[in-house]
Amino acid sequence: MIKKRGLLITGAFPIFILTIIVLVLSINQVSAVGEPYFCAERTISGAWCQNVPQDQIDTRYRQAQTSCDSTSFCRLGTCVNSQEGTCLENTPQRVCQDNSGVWVEGEPDEIPQCQLGCCLLGDQAAFVTQTRCKSLAGAYGVETNFRTDIQTEAACIASANPDIKGACVLDDSFSRNCRLLTRQECQQLETSSSTETKIEFHEGLLCSAESLATNCGPSEKTTCVEDKDEVYFLDTCGNLANIYDASKINNKEYWTTIKTKAESCNPSSSNANSASCGNCDYLSGSTCKAYERGNRATPTNPSYGDFVCADLSCKYNGKNYKHGETWCADSPGINKTLPGSEYARLVCYNGEVTTEPCSSFREEICVQDSIETDEGDFRTAACRINQWQDCIFQDNKADCENADDRDCKWLVGESILRDNETGNPLVVNSQGELVQGGGSNGAACVPKYAPGFDFWNPEGEAEELCLVANQECVVKFKKGLTTGFRWECDGNCECVGLRKGNRPGGGIARVSAWVNERTNMCYALGDCGNKTNYIGTRGYQSTSAVEIARDIA
Repeated sequence: MIKKRGLLITGAFPIFILTIIVLVLSINQVSAVGEPYFCAERTISGAWCQNVPQDQIDTRYRQAQTSCDSTSFCRLGTCVNSQEGTCLENTPQRVCQDNSGVWVEGEPDEIPQCQLGCCLLGDQAAFVTQTRCKSLAGAYGVETNFRTDIQTEAACIASANPDIKGACVLDDSFSRNCRLLTRQECQQLETSSSTETKIEFHEGLLCSAESLATNCGPSEKTTCVEDKDEVYFLDTCGNLANIYDASKINNKEYWTTIKTKAESCNPSSSNANSASCGNCDYLSGSTCKAYERGNRATPTNPSYGDFVCADLSCKYNGKNYKHGETWCADSPGINKTLPGSEYARLVCYNGEVTTEPCSSFREEICVQDSIETDEGDFRTAACRINQWQDCIFQDNKADCENADDRDCKWLVGESILRDNETGNPLVVNSQGELVQGGGSNGAACVPKYAPGFDFWNPEGEAEELCLVANQECVVKFKKGLTTGFRWECDGNCECVGLRKGNRPGGGIARVSAWVNERTNMCYALGDCGNKTNYIGTRGYQSTSAVEIARDIA
């Protein structure tokens, strides 16, 4: 009985196995005779490159009775989209092309433009593909700067802001030295140093920061820096620290982080000659210089160190002028427009006053204005062309004083206009109206700033120009029965300071209102008439501007 069970048990095992095998074969046979599948480039539901039954295929697109992996139109690759800056893997060719991309066979790692690198955009950095870098550069309007030599995101971010300063710590296991450098300078130092030296860059920190535990600490030394205005502290290693501020000499925080000019003492002032603050400002009139006893620019001994904000202002003719101010020279020669005088501009620069003459013969004049600033008015001056040439041709006040076209003034008195046919003077009144029959109540347009002439040159135009103001005034006198046989003025009496019927008395006056008017008009035209030049020397002609043909006693 025991053996028969054993056989019975032994025989039952292979029958059980056979039943399973038949069942599996039956399932495979059903799949083989089922509905066939196709590779549809697009299904009716909108999906791309799917293995589906034939009734789910969008017949407007390609299809094949095989797996999509075996077709050319549904091969998978990388879609490079330059506009979006993306590299999409496992993308069918048709899908890529329909989305304005460029299909490339292969994985992104095999395509150069899809390799990851460091994209530098100004003071920013991103670890992206070259395609993405071009897209970002176009969006920000900067040049593409793609670095393939930087292979990690940490190194990429560290390469941003290469000019930012900080503490570059050099640790060789024996000491921790430090230098205040830019990030780029510290990185270059790292590549050239020995492998035993560990180099760290700490953005925004000073070498004297206690947290860095370096050999450098605070000191009382100061210095000037080339191309900078301010006075700076130095640490014990000779590195620059922050702007000199005597009140912060023992302030740990001030010796830890780099401070901007705006974060330093009195940022809105020039701090000229300050013993405690080195925040100089060249535009406001100060810059860093060594303290010198007895020097007007540096009269103040600083509380610490040997440098101060030197005063760049000027003192001229008892007046103070700011650094950079310009003003018109003020002298009797210029005010009176004497022969040989010139307009000039004075400049205060670095504590010294220099003279910049305008063009000779007063072809240029000096004009001055002022600008309101936080520290008061700031004077400015410039030389510009003297537009006097067509003044004498203007016959009315409005045109004469039109400052946009000319530099002229309306001078009340005898006119210098003449009739084109007869050459006789035309008298124009103050309104610019022609006075019939002449008279002495006219007006004329003359240069506002009298020009200069080369009056010594016989071939020059000086004589012709001065003759414009030349005029004769014939004064008539009579005597007879009606005058008691005594002389009385009978015509043009105003030329000698008389009224009609007046007697000359002791003689005819050589100075009168008419004479003064003609003299002023003569002087206004330029270097005309008898004058003393700008150095006080009288001209070689000393005769009066008025000539009287006959003197009546």
